[in-house]
Amino acid sequence: STYLPEEHRIRDGRRAGGHPVMTFAPVLKYGAFPLAELLGELLSLGRQELGCPVEIEFAVDLPAEGRDKARLAILQIRPMGAREAALTVEISPDDRSRAICLSHQALGNTMDAGLSDIVYVRPDRFDPAATVEIAREIARHNARLVQARCKYLLIGPGRWGSADRWLGIPVGWGDICGVGAIVETTDPRVKADPSHGSHFFHNITSLGICYLTVGGRPDNRMDWDWLVALPTAHESPHVIHALCRPAFTLKVDGRRGLGLLLPPSPAEV
Repeated sequence: STYLPEEHRIRDGRRAGGHPVMTFAPVLKYGAFPLAELLGELLSLGRQELGCPVEIEFAVDLPAEGRDKARLAILQIRPMGAREAALTVEISPDDRSRAICLSHQALGNTMDAGLSDIVYVRPDRFDPAATVEIAREIARHNARLVQARCKYLLIGPGRWGSADRWLGIPVGWGDICGVGAIVETTDPRVKADPSHGSHFFHNITSLGICYLTVGGRPDNRMDWDWLVALPTAHESPHVIHALCRPAFTLKVDGRRGLGLLLPPSPAEV
């Protein structure tokens, strides 16, 4: 299209004496290719399958000749960024001293005091050779909690969502779709660097699911004694579903990459 200064308006097509403007008018205005309709359908399908608004990266090849067909390619589809990203989270020195879990490699941004259920991989029975079976057990716990509509904290060693079973628990999104937050712990038999750049982690944090990595720094910590002392709701060979009543508090300051879990105060217990 062309912007015409003397008229102070944009007219379709290329016109002398004006300034060219990219408006995609043949596509968006005259329907040379049904791009808006196709993207609307894809956004609807994405929301239906992922359970939230989505964003799409796409490319279109428009034909040079009228008899050729245009092509729409979907490059990536992922959850829309969570609204909690704008929340200011204050973490005090007292919070850090009381924390049962402290991470200086935390993804996400939240302050949540509504989680009471914890699903964790038993540290006393963890075996890197059994990670596939552990993923199946977690999927069964997840299905039960999803049915009960209970968000939960997931804790375990290595890289969650890894395609390599020796680097962590090879869960897919369907195995942990009810999770509220994830903690990645360490085990001397699992040699895996955090994979914070992968699509798995982008999708997790885009859904508002915080990810805390415990390890890599001496000031990170996980209080296993507190965790294993919690009442057990359900148990499988490698995984325990524990209850924390009243709920613990999850704080993640995404600006500093600092995250922690706070136990209920003595007055609440």
